[in-house]
Amino acid sequence: MPRRPVNGNPALPRRLLVIANPISGGGRGRTTAPALAACLARAGVHAEVFFTGAAGDAERRARAAGGEPWDGLVACGGDGTVHEILNGMPDPGRPLGVLPVGTANVLALELGLPRRGEQVAALLASGSVRELAIGTANGRRFLLFCGAGVDGAVVHRLAAVRTGTLGKHKWLWPILHTVRHWPRFTLRATFADGSVLDGLSSVLVTRVRNYGGVVHLPAEVDVDDGRLFVLCFRARSRTAWIGLGLAAACRRLRPGRGFELRATQGVRIDGEAPMQLDGDAAGTAPVDVRLLPVRARVFAPGRR
Repeated sequence: MPRRPVNGNPALPRRLLVIANPISGGGRGRTTAPALAACLARAGVHAEVFFTGAAGDAERRARAAGGEPWDGLVACGGDGTVHEILNGMPDPGRPLGVLPVGTANVLALELGLPRRGEQVAALLASGSVRELAIGTANGRRFLLFCGAGVDGAVVHRLAAVRTGTLGKHKWLWPILHTVRHWPRFTLRATFADGSVLDGLSSVLVTRVRNYGGVVHLPAEVDVDDGRLFVLCFRARSRTAWIGLGLAAACRRLRPGRGFELRATQGVRIDGEAPMQLDGDAAGTAPVDVRLLPVRARVFAPGRR
């Protein structure tokens, strides 16, 4: 097998830190992480497992790992665990692996990552990585999306009422609550080239086409493209948004009267609206969204 550069060294990974959320996947995170470590050991890779106990633990452990001799970090959990680890890493270009055990697993779906422990171990041991652009929103890193407006309202509602583990069914009531108490926001998007769009109801900045593991954004959105893709929504009524949602579920969402699509190096979103980052509540707009000069290196198979 050819030796590929990992973490700046011409060698395959030999030491990996697995940061696991034990309640991910209805509690499967507690068993899948040790199983992955066992698979890695059989592949000649030493792995140490760290279990989180509270929100922020994954970020803190990833930050502490910056001074330790790991060839990469591995997130065992959902997109929220990946998000925390990415934000804790002193060097965001350090190789990052994922064993998807969460609710939506958007990053795994986007990159075609395996889900079985032995397959994930084989991928990690191979050293195969894909470089992905990293977005920042008011200094906070993200690999998936930053949304201000309607989707932010849904995520904030979920955070307010959430108890226990998270499954896709738990998104239903926050969505219905948002539809019933329909929010109205007025936002402005100012792009890196100086152009401006006013009177927007929502703005979604994304790096991926798959949204929530359920719907699909326009085909122009490409995870391997180094730019930010910005969906600027003008639709304001419930009916219009339901129509957009159905189109996305059928993979037929296209720019038009309801929204405009831009590709950019950066965008500022002005106006007051709840915000989400990679599916987690993240304060409110205004927000500056930019790209980091360094790219994430995610253990992943080559582009299909």
